Amino acid sequence: MKTDSMTNLLKQNNAEISVVKANKILVAIEILENKERPSSKYEGKIKKYKALTEKGLAYGINKENPSSPGQTTPHYYVEKFDELFLLIKGNS
Repeated sequence: MKTDSMTNLLKQNNAEISVVKANKILVAIEILENKERPSSKYEGKIKKYKALTEKGLAYGINKENPSSPGQTTPHYYVEKFDELFLLIKGNS
């Protein structure tokens, strides 16, 4: 299945919600989780990122971030975005 970023999918669907707000809702309903990893550039610094949970994998995949090895970026199934967006709207 084809995947895309939340930013692109919200724009394509003319959604009137920010990515930040959508992500907060997805964390609250356990589709996304906050994760951390040590910075590769700055010793002692922690980088934060989001990843799909086991439940969230029904709506997308965790793509390896090429510029940050060991870190993923959620990419959502285009075909399932309507269903995911209903969850976001229903919990906003």
